[in-house]
Amino acid sequence: MPLREIHRDEISCVRRVPLFSGLTEDQQDLVGALARPLVLSAGELVHGAGERSRRLSVVHTGQVKLSRTLPSGHRRLMRVAGPGQTLGEHGFLTGGPTLEEAEALTETRLCVFSHDDLAALVAEHPSIALQMLRNLGQRLAETERRLAQSTLEVDVRVADYLLDQPLLRETSDSAPATASSAVSPRLRLRLSKKDIASILGTTPESMSRALARLTASGLITVDADVITLLDATGLEALLAQD
Repeated sequence: MPLREIHRDEISCVRRVPLFSGLTEDQQDLVGALARPLVLSAGELVHGAGERSRRLSVVHTGQVKLSRTLPSGHRRLMRVAGPGQTLGEHGFLTGGPTLEEAEALTETRLCVFSHDDLAALVAEHPSIALQMLRNLGQRLAETERRLAQSTLEVDVRVADYLLDQPLLRETSDSAPATASSAVSPRLRLRLSKKDIASILGTTPESMSRALARLTASGLITVDADVITLLDATGLEALLAQD
């Protein structure tokens, strides 16, 4: 890829990420000049757990899954970072080691900033540090929500996850419309059932049984990785009961 095209991509990466949204376009262009491209194949690590990574990464394309190994030895998927989302704020702000292993879920392109470059940016633009703190606060709130849900029935956890997913638009990337899907919102499971089950703190088998029960109750239909929400109000009622 020509150098000018790489540089243009990094500027585009900076402009799409909330971390730098408080900067002017000219300032974003200057930040983009500091970004270093990193392309990973599926399965490659951005960093391991416990490493002292001296960089912050922004996902330009692809997905990165972040997981922790629990004291029991089981690995728990914590979150999946997609385009515009960031990795590494905790290490930058605290100076501590990374808490999670970060692995490319698909072929992924990152925009990477070194610790020194980032420190200079924060000194000049404090809004970047404030946005980092907001990001960490949002993730902490989400982690606490997942922990609180871990005591709920699996059906409730699955219903909450489905309601939290972006809906499909009726375009060529979605499955053909059916009589039910023409009027009912639909979504695509972007992760494997194994990974979703890990996020929800359950097993793939338990998740599959929960999907079957929700289907039998007339709340959803399942067609491979596409879920039709036949009764979103009913799904919401499950959450209200708990």
